[in-house]
Amino acid sequence: MNKKLFFLILLLIPSAAFAQLKFKLGLKAGMGISKVNLSGTTLSQGTAILPADSKVSFHGGAFTRLQIGSFFLQPEVYYTSIGSQAIFENTNLNQAVRNAQDYNLNRIDVPIIVGFRLGNVVRIGAGPVFSSLTGSTSVHDKLNSATLGLQAGFGIDISKFSLDFRYETGLSKFSNSLTIPGTNRTFLADQRINQFLVSLGYSIF
Repeated sequence: MNKKLFFLILLLIPSAAFAQLKFKLGLKAGMGISKVNLSGTTLSQGTAILPADSKVSFHGGAFTRLQIGSFFLQPEVYYTSIGSQAIFENTNLNQAVRNAQDYNLNRIDVPIIVGFRLGNVVRIGAGPVFSSLTGSTSVHDKLNSATLGLQAGFGIDISKFSLDFRYETGLSKFSNSLTIPGTNRTFLADQRINQFLVSLGYSIF
C-alpha cells in the first residue's frame, strides 16, 4: 500500500469517529417504587421483623450522554430520597402485636450506564450505580457511608426529552442491623435496596 494513502487513512479514522460523536447534557427527575430486602434477619427477645410494603422514592439531578454510532455511555448524578419501613412483631404475648416504623434514606447516586441504540428512539443499557448516604431517619445502627448497586433498563428519546425505565438491585448492604426505637433491642439484617425507577429527562444541549 502506498505510504501516503496509509497515512491518509490513519488521519481519516479519527475524523470519521469524531463525526459520529454526539454529546448531550441535561436534567432529569423521577420517582420509583423501592423496597428494602431484609434477608438474614434475626430474632431479638421474642420480636421478629416482617417483610414491609414497597414505598415511593424520588430522585432528581443531571445526566450526560456520549454516543458513537449505536453505542453510548451515560454517566449521571442525582439526589435520591428512598422510603422504607420496618415492621416489628412481638410474639411473646398471647396475640401478636405489630409496630411499623417508617424511615427514609437520602443519598447521592452516580450511575454509569453503557448500552446501545435500537434505531433513533430506543436505548438499552446497564451499569453500576455508586451511592453515598447523606442522611437517614434512623432505625439503623452503623449505616455504611457508600454502597454499590446495578441498574438495567431501557429508554426512549423524543426530540429533547428522554424517558427512562430501570430496575436497580443492591450489590452491597447499607446497614448491618435495625434497632427498635426507644429500646436497646437490635436485629442483624442484610439490608439492600431494590427499586423500579421511572425518570423524565430534558437535554439542555
